[in-house]
Amino acid sequence: MRTAKYRVAGVARAARAATILGICLMMGVLFAPTIIGAAEEKPLTAFPSYQNPLTGAVEDAGKNPEIGQPMVEDLIKSTPASLLIDDEGSAFITFRVGLVKESQDLVIELLNPDGKVKESLPYSIVSDNVDDNTRDIRVKVPDQNVFLRVSLMAIPMGREVIGFVSFAAEGEAGIVPLPAPIDDVVDDGSALSIYENANNDEITGVDDATRGQLLLFLGIAAGLLLVIGGVAAVVYFRKKKSAESIGESAGEKPAESAGENLDEKLDKKFGKKLDESESK
Repeated sequence: MRTAKYRVAGVARAARAATILGICLMMGVLFAPTIIGAAEEKPLTAFPSYQNPLTGAVEDAGKNPEIGQPMVEDLIKSTPASLLIDDEGSAFITFRVGLVKESQDLVIELLNPDGKVKESLPYSIVSDNVDDNTRDIRVKVPDQNVFLRVSLMAIPMGREVIGFVSFAAEGEAGIVPLPAPIDDVVDDGSALSIYENANNDEITGVDDATRGQLLLFLGIAAGLLLVIGGVAAVVYFRKKKSAESIGESAGEKPAESAGENLDEKLDKKFGKKLDESESK
Protein backbone atom coordinates (compact mmCIF):
# COMPACT_ATOMS: atom_id res chain seq x y z
CA MET A 1 0.00 0.00 0.00
CA ARG A 2 2.70 2.51 1.03
CA THR A 3 4.93 1.47 -1.89
CA ALA A 4 2.07 2.12 -4.30
CA LYS A 5 1.56 5.62 -2.87
CA TYR A 6 5.29 6.39 -3.25
CA ARG A 7 5.20 5.21 -6.84
CA VAL A 8 2.19 7.41 -7.58
CA ALA A 9 3.90 10.43 -5.98
CA GLY A 10 7.05 9.79 -8.04
CA VAL A 11 5.06 9.62 -11.25
CA ALA A 12 3.32 12.88 -10.32
CA ARG A 13 6.62 14.67 -9.77
CA ALA A 14 7.99 13.35 -13.07
CA ALA A 15 4.86 14.50 -14.89
CA ARG A 16 5.09 17.99 -13.43
CA ALA A 17 8.81 18.27 -14.25
CA ALA A 18 8.33 17.11 -17.85
CA THR A 19 5.42 19.50 -18.38
CA ILE A 20 7.30 22.49 -16.94
CA LEU A 21 10.39 21.71 -19.05
CA GLY A 22 8.25 21.36 -22.15
CA ILE A 23 6.61 24.73 -21.53
CA CYS A 24 10.02 26.34 -20.99
CA LEU A 25 11.27 24.93 -24.29
CA MET A 26 8.18 26.18 -26.09
CA MET A 27 8.84 29.66 -24.68
CA GLY A 28 12.42 29.30 -25.90
CA VAL A 29 11.17 28.51 -29.40
CA LEU A 30 8.99 31.62 -29.36
CA PHE A 31 11.75 33.94 -28.20
CA ALA A 32 14.74 32.20 -29.83
CA PRO A 33 14.69 34.34 -33.00
CA THR A 34 15.09 37.43 -30.87
CA ILE A 35 17.80 35.91 -28.70
CA ILE A 36 19.74 34.23 -31.51
CA GLY A 37 19.51 37.12 -33.86
CA ALA A 38 19.89 39.85 -31.38
CA ALA A 39 21.46 43.05 -32.76
CA GLU A 40 25.21 43.29 -32.19
CA GLU A 41 27.15 46.55 -32.24
CA LYS A 42 30.91 47.04 -31.97
CA PRO A 43 33.07 50.19 -32.03
CA LEU A 44 35.08 51.14 -35.10
CA THR A 45 37.59 53.80 -36.04
CA ALA A 46 36.98 55.82 -39.19
CA PHE A 47 39.99 56.74 -41.37
CA PRO A 48 39.27 59.82 -43.49
CA SER A 49 41.46 60.32 -46.55
CA TYR A 50 41.83 63.11 -49.09
CA GLN A 51 43.19 60.55 -51.58
CA ASN A 52 41.22 57.59 -52.87
CA PRO A 53 42.60 54.75 -50.68
CA LEU A 54 42.37 52.25 -53.54
CA THR A 55 43.97 54.32 -56.29
CA GLY A 56 45.91 57.11 -54.60
CA ALA A 57 44.10 59.63 -56.80
CA VAL A 58 42.90 63.02 -55.56
CA GLU A 59 39.39 63.57 -56.92
CA ASP A 60 38.79 66.90 -55.19
CA ALA A 61 39.26 70.00 -57.33
CA GLY A 62 41.82 71.44 -54.89
CA LYS A 63 44.47 68.81 -55.77
CA ASN A 64 46.52 69.73 -52.70
CA PRO A 65 46.85 66.88 -50.15
CA GLU A 66 48.59 69.08 -47.58
CA ILE A 67 45.55 71.33 -47.38
CA GLY A 68 42.96 68.74 -48.38
CA GLN A 69 43.76 66.09 -45.75
CA PRO A 70 43.04 68.36 -42.73
CA MET A 71 39.90 69.56 -44.50
CA VAL A 72 38.63 66.00 -44.95
CA GLU A 73 39.46 65.22 -41.32
CA ASP A 74 37.20 68.11 -40.36
CA LEU A 75 34.53 66.69 -42.63
CA ILE A 76 34.80 63.05 -41.47
CA LYS A 77 35.55 62.40 -37.80
CA SER A 78 37.62 59.38 -36.73
CA THR A 79 35.39 58.72 -33.74
CA PRO A 80 32.80 57.84 -32.77
CA ALA A 81 32.02 55.12 -35.32
CA SER A 82 30.40 51.74 -34.98
CA LEU A 83 29.24 48.66 -36.86
CA LEU A 84 25.74 47.36 -36.18
CA ILE A 85 24.51 43.92 -37.24
CA ASP A 86 20.74 43.70 -36.90
CA ASP A 87 18.69 40.56 -36.23
CA GLU A 88 18.38 39.91 -39.97
CA GLY A 89 22.15 39.98 -40.52
CA SER A 90 22.23 43.36 -42.26
CA ALA A 91 25.27 45.58 -41.57
CA PHE A 92 25.10 49.31 -40.79
CA ILE A 93 27.99 51.68 -40.15
CA THR A 94 27.46 54.83 -38.12
CA PHE A 95 30.03 57.63 -38.30
CA ARG A 96 30.24 61.34 -37.60
CA VAL A 97 30.53 64.15 -40.13
CA GLY A 98 31.41 67.76 -39.38
CA LEU A 99 30.98 71.18 -40.99
CA VAL A 100 27.21 70.71 -40.86
CA LYS A 101 26.35 74.42 -40.86
CA GLU A 102 28.86 75.19 -43.61
CA SER A 103 27.80 72.41 -45.99
CA GLN A 104 24.84 70.82 -47.75
CA ASP A 105 23.93 68.04 -50.19
CA LEU A 106 25.91 65.24 -48.51
CA VAL A 107 26.41 62.23 -50.80
CA ILE A 108 27.83 58.84 -49.77
CA GLU A 109 28.94 56.34 -52.42
CA LEU A 110 30.28 52.80 -52.25
CA LEU A 111 33.53 52.08 -54.09
CA ASN A 112 34.32 49.03 -56.18
CA PRO A 113 37.62 47.19 -55.57
CA ASP A 114 39.12 49.20 -58.45
CA GLY A 115 38.35 52.46 -56.65
CA LYS A 116 35.53 53.50 -58.93
CA VAL A 117 32.07 54.35 -57.64
CA LYS A 118 29.73 51.37 -57.55
CA GLU A 119 26.55 52.96 -56.24
CA SER A 120 25.14 55.77 -54.13
CA LEU A 121 24.10 54.70 -50.63
CA PRO A 122 21.08 56.09 -48.79
CA TYR A 123 21.69 57.11 -45.21
CA SER A 124 19.74 58.17 -42.15
CA ILE A 125 20.51 60.83 -39.56
CA VAL A 126 21.01 59.32 -36.11
CA SER A 127 21.54 62.58 -34.26
CA ASP A 128 22.49 66.23 -34.73
CA ASN A 129 25.13 67.53 -32.35
CA VAL A 130 24.51 71.26 -32.41
CA ASP A 131 27.20 72.18 -29.89
CA ASP A 132 30.11 70.88 -31.99
CA ASN A 133 28.49 71.33 -35.42
CA THR A 134 28.52 67.59 -36.22
CA ARG A 135 26.03 64.97 -37.27
CA ASP A 136 25.94 61.19 -36.78
CA ILE A 137 24.76 59.31 -39.86
CA ARG A 138 24.04 55.64 -40.44
CA VAL A 139 24.47 53.88 -43.77
CA LYS A 140 23.72 50.31 -44.79
CA VAL A 141 26.81 48.54 -46.17
CA PRO A 142 27.69 45.06 -47.42
CA ASP A 143 30.12 44.56 -44.51
CA GLN A 144 32.72 46.36 -42.42
CA ASN A 145 35.42 46.23 -45.09
CA VAL A 146 34.04 49.01 -47.26
CA PHE A 147 35.52 52.14 -48.81
CA LEU A 148 33.19 55.10 -49.12
CA ARG A 149 33.39 58.25 -51.18
CA VAL A 150 31.94 61.24 -49.30
CA SER A 151 31.14 64.49 -51.05
CA LEU A 152 29.26 67.65 -50.16
CA MET A 153 28.81 71.25 -51.23
CA ALA A 154 31.00 73.54 -49.10
CA ILE A 155 29.01 76.77 -48.87
CA PRO A 156 31.91 79.15 -48.01
CA MET A 157 34.04 77.73 -50.85
CA GLY A 158 31.18 77.59 -53.32
CA ARG A 159 32.24 74.21 -54.65
CA GLU A 160 32.06 70.44 -54.04
CA VAL A 161 34.53 68.87 -51.63
CA ILE A 162 35.41 65.18 -52.06
CA GLY A 163 36.96 62.81 -49.55
CA PHE A 164 37.04 59.12 -48.66
CA VAL A 165 36.69 57.00 -45.58
CA SER A 166 37.47 53.42 -44.59
CA PHE A 167 36.95 51.63 -41.27
CA ALA A 168 38.77 49.24 -38.96
CA ALA A 169 38.04 47.65 -35.62
CA GLU A 170 38.84 49.90 -32.69
CA GLY A 171 42.58 49.83 -32.00
CA GLU A 172 43.56 48.52 -35.44
CA ALA A 173 45.45 50.43 -38.11
CA GLY A 174 43.70 51.75 -41.19
CA ILE A 175 44.64 51.45 -44.84
CA VAL A 176 47.33 53.79 -46.15
CA PRO A 177 46.31 55.24 -49.55
CA LEU A 178 48.33 54.14 -52.54
CA PRO A 179 51.03 56.67 -53.41
CA ALA A 180 50.05 57.19 -57.02
CA PRO A 181 47.02 56.85 -59.30
CA ILE A 182 46.45 53.27 -60.37
CA ASP A 183 46.63 54.31 -64.05
CA ASP A 184 50.35 55.14 -63.61
CA VAL A 185 51.34 51.71 -62.24
CA VAL A 186 51.07 48.12 -63.40
CA ASP A 187 47.76 46.61 -62.27
CA ASP A 188 48.87 43.50 -60.40
CA GLY A 189 45.63 43.13 -58.49
CA SER A 190 46.98 44.89 -55.40
CA ALA A 191 44.00 47.19 -55.21
CA LEU A 192 41.68 44.20 -55.12
CA SER A 193 43.70 42.46 -52.41
CA ILE A 194 43.78 45.64 -50.31
CA TYR A 195 40.01 45.96 -50.61
CA GLU A 196 39.29 42.36 -49.72
CA ASN A 197 41.85 42.16 -46.90
CA ALA A 198 41.29 45.60 -45.41
CA ASN A 199 40.22 44.01 -42.16
CA ASN A 200 40.38 40.35 -41.20
CA ASP A 201 37.57 40.71 -38.66
CA GLU A 202 34.63 38.61 -39.78
CA ILE A 203 31.07 39.54 -39.04
CA THR A 204 29.86 36.62 -37.00
CA GLY A 205 26.24 35.64 -36.64
CA VAL A 206 23.75 32.81 -37.06
CA ASP A 207 22.66 32.31 -40.65
CA ASP A 208 19.04 31.59 -41.56
CA ALA A 209 19.62 27.85 -42.16
CA THR A 210 21.26 27.31 -38.78
CA ARG A 211 18.58 29.36 -37.05
CA GLY A 212 15.85 27.29 -38.71
CA GLN A 213 17.45 23.98 -37.73
CA LEU A 214 17.86 25.10 -34.13
CA LEU A 215 14.24 26.24 -33.89
CA LEU A 216 13.05 22.95 -35.41
CA PHE A 217 15.09 20.96 -32.88
CA LEU A 218 13.74 23.02 -29.97
CA GLY A 219 10.19 22.62 -31.22
CA ILE A 220 10.51 18.83 -31.53
CA ALA A 221 12.09 18.56 -28.07
CA ALA A 222 9.35 20.70 -26.54
CA GLY A 223 6.65 18.61 -28.21
CA LEU A 224 8.17 15.35 -26.98
CA LEU A 225 8.42 16.63 -23.42
CA LEU A 226 4.81 17.78 -23.45
CA VAL A 227 3.72 14.35 -24.72
CA ILE A 228 5.79 12.65 -22.01
CA GLY A 229 4.27 14.95 -19.41
CA GLY A 230 0.76 14.14 -20.63
CA VAL A 231 1.36 10.37 -20.60
CA ALA A 232 2.89 10.59 -17.14
CA ALA A 233 -0.13 12.53 -15.91
CA VAL A 234 -2.52 9.89 -17.27
CA VAL A 235 -0.50 7.12 -15.60
CA TYR A 236 -0.47 9.11 -12.38
CA PHE A 237 -4.24 9.51 -12.22
CA ARG A 238 -4.82 5.86 -13.11
CA LYS A 239 -2.43 4.70 -10.40
CA LYS A 240 -4.01 7.10 -7.90
CA LYS A 241 -7.48 5.77 -8.68
CA SER A 242 -6.22 2.20 -8.39
CA ALA A 243 -4.59 2.97 -5.04
CA GLU A 244 -7.83 4.48 -3.73
CA SER A 245 -9.76 1.39 -4.85
CA ILE A 246 -7.28 -0.88 -3.08
CA GLY A 247 -7.58 1.23 0.09
CA GLU A 248 -11.34 1.06 0.07
CA SER A 249 -11.41 -2.71 -0.46
CA ALA A 250 -8.73 -3.34 2.14
CA GLY A 251 -9.91 -0.97 4.91
CA GLU A 252 -13.34 0.55 4.80
CA LYS A 253 -15.52 -2.37 3.67
CA PRO A 254 -14.15 -4.90 6.18
CA ALA A 255 -14.71 -2.36 8.94
CA GLU A 256 -18.35 -2.03 7.92
CA SER A 257 -18.86 -5.77 7.70
CA ALA A 258 -17.11 -6.25 11.03
CA GLY A 259 -19.44 -3.72 12.59
CA GLU A 260 -22.47 -5.46 11.11
CA ASN A 261 -21.31 -8.86 12.51
CA LEU A 262 -20.86 -7.35 15.98
CA ASP A 263 -24.39 -5.91 15.96
CA GLU A 264 -25.81 -9.24 14.87
CA LYS A 265 -23.99 -11.06 17.68
CA LEU A 266 -25.19 -8.55 20.29
CA ASP A 267 -28.75 -8.78 19.02
CA LYS A 268 -28.66 -12.55 19.20
CA LYS A 269 -27.07 -12.65 22.67
CA PHE A 270 -29.30 -10.09 24.37
CA GLY A 271 -32.33 -11.17 22.43
CA LYS A 272 -31.88 -14.71 23.70
CA LYS A 273 -31.59 -13.55 27.34
CA LEU A 274 -34.68 -11.43 26.93
CA ASP A 275 -36.67 -14.40 25.66
CA GLU A 276 -35.58 -16.57 28.61
CA SER A 277 -36.64 -13.87 31.08
CA GLU A 278 -40.07 -13.54 29.57
CA SER A 279 -40.58 -17.33 29.61
CA LYS A 280 -39.81 -17.46 33.34
